Amino acid sequence: MLHEQERKNVAETALTLLASGLVVNTSGNVSVRIGQQVAITPSGKAYESLDARDVVIVDLEGETIDGDLLPSSETPLHLSLYKADASIAAIVHTHSVYATAVSTLVSTLPPIHYQIITLGGPVPVAPYATFGTAELAANVTSTMAGRSAALMQNHGAITTGSSLEQALTRTYTLEWICEVYLTAAQSGDPSLLDDAELQRVAEQMQKLAAEQSRRLAARDS
Repeated sequence: MLHEQERKNVAETALTLLASGLVVNTSGNVSVRIGQQVAITPSGKAYESLDARDVVIVDLEGETIDGDLLPSSETPLHLSLYKADASIAAIVHTHSVYATAVSTLVSTLPPIHYQIITLGGPVPVAPYATFGTAELAANVTSTMAGRSAALMQNHGAITTGSSLEQALTRTYTLEWICEVYLTAAQSGDPSLLDDAELQRVAEQMQKLAAEQSRRLAARDS
């Protein structure tokens, strides 16, 4: 089976999303890039019974290379993001409850918590367009330029990463921040972090990451 390990990883990530409640039935999709090809979840296949052979391999133009099932209806969106940014190696898209709710209320998820810096800062909301269309792909690709997460108006959330693990982690973070924002907004006007503090957070995270790398290198030497 072509790209067997990558297909297995995509299927396992989809099952993880299901188990964590971030997707329901066949909502959402997952993909990983392998050079000039992409492994992506199929359309209309219940995640409960998903396995590696169900994951479809397409090229960057959307032509099926391997797999018996129809690739995800959001394949044009995934391919648009991959072609726009060669550093993207994986994509996770969900219709999770809190992210979808926030997408109907604001034009940007504001910096209510410093963890939003791991998503590239305040998270923009891409304008609505019908699912699976070139218009939606263009809207989201434009909105996500230079960022690793976006909300999709009246639709859901999307995150990217250098690996499936990173994209999935960002999905969890985005959903949690959306939940915090909605919870706080129900009781009043939440306080927000300013740009200066977000910059300090970014610098602090970089400092800690560098120190952790140094210690790991010392331990393994």
